[in-house]
Order: sequence, then C-alpha cells, then structure tokens
Amino acid sequence: MEKKYVPEQVAEKLGYYYQNGWNLLFEAGQQMQDDVLMDIISLGNNSAYAQEHGFAGIQTKEEFRAKVPISEYIDYRKLIEENMHEDCGQLTSLETEYYLLSTGMSNSGKIYVENRLGAQARQMSINIWNMMLTQLVPIMTAPDVKMLAVTNCSPLEEAPNGKAVRRTSSQAAKALWEQHPQVYVFPYEFLEVSMSNDDRDYLTALYTLKEKNFNMLFCNNLAYFGVLLDWIALRPQQMIDDIRNGYMTADLQEQDRAILALSFQADAERADELQALLDTYGTLPVEKIWPEFEFVGAWLAGSVGRLARDVMRRLPENVRYISESYGASEGMFNLPMDDNCAYAPLAPYSCYFEFLPLEGGEPVDMAGVKDGHYYELLITTYSGLYRYNLHDIVRVHGFTGTTANIEFCCRTADRWELAQGGLYGYELEQMVVSVEHETGQFVTFYQGMVENGKLSLVIQPFQPEFDAAAFYQAMQSQLQQNGMELGSIYITKQNYCIELFNSLMQFGRTIQTIKLPLRAQNAPEKELLQQIYNG
Repeated sequence: MEKKYVPEQVAEKLGYYYQNGWNLLFEAGQQMQDDVLMDIISLGNNSAYAQEHGFAGIQTKEEFRAKVPISEYIDYRKLIEENMHEDCGQLTSLETEYYLLSTGMSNSGKIYVENRLGAQARQMSINIWNMMLTQLVPIMTAPDVKMLAVTNCSPLEEAPNGKAVRRTSSQAAKALWEQHPQVYVFPYEFLEVSMSNDDRDYLTALYTLKEKNFNMLFCNNLAYFGVLLDWIALRPQQMIDDIRNGYMTADLQEQDRAILALSFQADAERADELQALLDTYGTLPVEKIWPEFEFVGAWLAGSVGRLARDVMRRLPENVRYISESYGASEGMFNLPMDDNCAYAPLAPYSCYFEFLPLEGGEPVDMAGVKDGHYYELLITTYSGLYRYNLHDIVRVHGFTGTTANIEFCCRTADRWELAQGGLYGYELEQMVVSVEHETGQFVTFYQGMVENGKLSLVIQPFQPEFDAAAFYQAMQSQLQQNGMELGSIYITKQNYCIELFNSLMQFGRTIQTIKLPLRAQNAPEKELLQQIYNG
C-alpha cells in the first residue's frame, strides 16, 4: 500500500473537519507535527543537501535535532540553481513541480523549489481558510458574491529545465480563479497583461468601481486598497465615463485591450448611478458605491497591520475583518479564525516548526513554547528547507488544542542598537500604541533610526494636525522607563508612505508585496517633511 504523507491524510479529512469542527485538526496538532517531521526526514535524508550538511541517513527526531544545522537561504542557493538545470534530488527525493520567486524584504529575488507535497500543503492552507470563512462569513456562499482578490501579476518565465518560475501569490490565485472565475471583479487574464503600475492600479480600481455588488476584499496589504480608493477619489469622472463607454483609459497593447474588452462592457445604468452620487456628494462615498461591501481578509499583524488599521478608518463601520494567513514564499504558517485577531493556530500539517528563544538557548518544538514569549521561527518543509530561519519574530498566544497560536510581530532586522541597549520592532510598537492611547495622537506609520546613540522617529500622523510636543513627551517617558533616550521626531507629510512604497517598487514588486521597513536609514527628504521636533 502506497504511503500517504500528512498533507495527503489531512486533505482526505477536510470534509470531516468541516462537518465536525476545525478544533479536531488543532487537537491533533502535536502528533501531526511529529508525523510531519518523520515524513520530511524520510524524503530528505538522502538528498544532496543532507549529504553536504552531515545528516544523510538520519531516522529520528533526536538525530534531526543533533545533526541538522540551522540554515539560511545562502545554504540552498547553489543547489537550487543546479536543480533549475537538472532536477536530481538536490533537496528531497520528490520531483520539482515548479519554482517560486519571492522578493520579500530584499530587492534581490529568492527562488524556492516546490514539490507536490509542498504545493499541496500551501494550497490546503488556502482551502481550509476559505472553508472556515464559508462558516464564519455567510456571504461567502451567496450566489451573487463578488470579490476583489489582490494578487501579484502572473507567470514569469521558465527555468533552464523547462519548469515554470512563478510568483507565490499569483500561483495560489490561479487555482482559485480556475475554480470560481465568476466571483471575481476582473478576469484572470487581467493579471497576465503587461502595463505600468499606475495603469494597473487605475484599472483595478475601475473594475471594482464598476461592480456595484462588490462585497468581499482579499488583500494581503490593505494599504493597497487605500491606493485604489485614492484613484477613485482622484479620477471619479474619468472612471464614470470609462464605465459608460466600456473603455479603459490606460496604455495597453492592442491585443491586450481586445482581451480585456470582453470583460469590460459598457454599463450606462451603473454609470448613471455613480454620476448621481458624484453630483450629490461631490465624491464617491464607499458606503454608497458598494452598499453590499461587508468583509475584508487582510494581514492584521506587524507593521502591515498598522497600515491596515489606517485604511479601516476609511471603510464602513459594518465591515468585518479576519486576518489572512501568516505566510511567505516558503509556506503558509497559520489559520486565522476570529474577527480582528492578529494571532491564530499554526497549520500543523504544513511544515515542521521550531522556535528559537529570543533570550537565547536551543530551539524548542511546538510543545515546548511558552505563552507570551517571543521566538524566531524555524521551519522544515516538504519542499526541502531544513531548520530554515525565516528571521521572523513571533509571539505565542496560548494553544488551540495541542496547536500553538502565533502572531507575527516583526523581522529580526527590525532592531535598533542604542547607546543604552537594543530595541526590537515589537517593543517599539508596544510603546507607540501606549503613547497613542495616552495622548490621542495617532500614527499612520512610523520608523525608527539611531542618531547619536538615541532613538529618533519618523512619523506620518493619521491627521495633518498633530501635537508633536505631547507625543514627544509621552514617548520620551516610555523610553526612559527602559533606560533609553529619545532623539528627534521627524513629522512627515501625508504622502510619505506612498513615496516610500514607490521607492521600493522594483524587481516586480508592488505595494501588495511590500512590507515597509521599520528601520529608517536616513531622515526623510526635506520635501516630505512638515516638522522636526526634539523637545
């Protein structure tokens, strides 16, 4: 009888979990983690990577912990490059299905191998989350549901061996579009058309505005939806005219325009509705143009979560928010289930998780983590990453069954070395939140930088009117309690975030894929500054 690996076993029981409760999946989490590790050991212990790093032939968890080194991307680069020319068991015994390209936090692309089990585990996390949503958000199963799913543009190229190189989110999106093409506000072909970022943003906003029944948004980085709202606010009449005429005001190749024209027909009735709203209000209010808009799935953790909350202020009060899964090109890691909650249980079938304590010591498995503690996350995957350090800091929020709940907090690179000690990004976030509540002065986005051993802040206020003195005094007090000093506060204009996004949009990156860095290397340019305050 052919062996069934954990992702295959879980896939066969999805209907059972759906009917009887997802907590049964998480109740079995610890045993599942042990089984996942045994799967991966059996698939990878004769790989070229195992032979090069001294763990070929291992059989047990104890051998794994003793012999497998903690790894970085550089440890895989050469073998991945070889695999892209000839797939011959460099990382696992399974054949490569395709390659995933990620720019992540860097401007130099990283390419990862994906085999059938890795791909299944990733897609299953997406499927489980969607199945959960059909139970939590009834509109998901409505016959006339219309959604905007913001994702990267699609296929890139082929590797020398002829296998596809894909962007992570577009690969996941393609599977969903193929299953339910009728629910999306634009066709999948839109993702494959080449155009400038501005044209793509304008047309994404245009497609969404045209759809009166738009009611669900899936957007990893909700800041991008803020950009779409900005386009609607900037060009309302042009968009109404485009909808009336069935025309797209964008620089498109003739063949691309012809393809998209099939899905963008003239709609005089919708144009009349929007024109009446524009004439009445002088703008297009969100609650009026999309009266059925009621659900958002977006990242709610870390600095992306702060920008998400800024966009939430622009949306109707009745909109529900559930965090999208915390994940990366390397895998999908947790399964959010609750409204407005940044933490969620791990996906125990997806990979093997270990946790490196920030305070020092050896990695622990999921059974060994402590509630409220912070760790660097290590993953061992079906596609051939072994004790791979993501350099993400996560916090544990108890357990669901035997499965740990985790929240992404920040990157390990989000740390400032000050004259009086080090400060991590999550610690600064806690201080900023405390200061916001104390002073009533709210911040859309902030960065920290070291100046003369002190922490200086770059702040884009939520409102143009910002009490710098009150914020400065409260933040100075917070830092002093930790033996640190505040330098200057650089208060920026309202376009600082957008300019920062624009500066990072290269190598195929878009706002959707960018996590703005919490560490500023330099003070903002003069044209982006409103004020410098240093007490």
